[in-house]
Amino acid sequence: MNQQELKKLETKLLTLLKDYIPKKSSVILGISGGPDSVFLHHIFNKLSEIHPLKIIVGHVNHMLRGIESNLDEKFVKELAKEKKHIFHSLKKDVNSTSKKLKKGLEEVGRDIRYKFFKDLAKKYKSQFIVTAHQADDNLETILLNLTRGASLKGLAGMKEIEKISEKLHLLRPLLGISKEKILDYLKTKKLKFRTDKSNEDLTYKRNYIRHKIIPSLKKINPNIPDTVAKNSQHIRDIVALLETSALDWIKKNKLNKSLTKFNAKSLKKIPHQLQKEIILQIYKLKNGNTQNIETPHIEEVLSILNKNTGNKKKRLGKIIFYIKNNIISLFPA
Repeated sequence: MNQQELKKLETKLLTLLKDYIPKKSSVILGISGGPDSVFLHHIFNKLSEIHPLKIIVGHVNHMLRGIESNLDEKFVKELAKEKKHIFHSLKKDVNSTSKKLKKGLEEVGRDIRYKFFKDLAKKYKSQFIVTAHQADDNLETILLNLTRGASLKGLAGMKEIEKISEKLHLLRPLLGISKEKILDYLKTKKLKFRTDKSNEDLTYKRNYIRHKIIPSLKKINPNIPDTVAKNSQHIRDIVALLETSALDWIKKNKLNKSLTKFNAKSLKKIPHQLQKEIILQIYKLKNGNTQNIETPHIEEVLSILNKNTGNKKKRLGKIIFYIKNNIISLFPA
């Protein structure tokens, strides 16, 4: 990467960050010590020189790699100390927690990280949690969601910015930057980072996609992370339109204030894709999130609408959808 390309990349990111983050804001940076997060930390150092911020560095030691995990934590602590940033770390045995909860390592690790970051945001009255997800991460997520039979929203990938609460947002400013460009930048700048050898373990689905599937796709289109990033934005626009239409339908067709009864006859008359979004949004309104709800599950709920029988019911996650006399009723599962 020559100096002109380097400057162009920095300018692009600094402009984006200044647009999102007001001066003197408090931000939580999720830093693992890997190349992407070191790059993110470096860019925020540059930003704070021209755009004053309160930076809090958060690191989670998942205790998955013994001494290597401890060295990651030490590395990030020194990184924060060098720039006089506030540093907080959390040590959590993700493997034991995963077995106890009977959930996957990745899911448990993610839940632990975001809870930690949210707690830090509350402590420091931060407006932003910032993570180092980049274009290749987004491509992996989209491909993983595709294999799982995800909804249209799942195929849209990650958003650059998401609202967590009234005063807190999750920001992913690197989504438009490829891994290759980040590594090239770090090499040019001679910036050190930690390498997580568990990222080479192909027993993890995400790693298999990263090391086996994506290299094959790059033979067809070398710029596939950038291409998918642009296409995912188009899908997000469609998803936003569907969400708005679904919420509008729910408002007009709810039969009580508690959102447990809806007009089934009206639902039958609208396009199938909008029906799916309505079921998804109803579930989200009642449960708070749509975690682990995938397209096949929603299709099963919709299939009972067309059955020529009297009482029809189907479980969707934590809710039972019950249809009788053209009324959809919801009950806890």
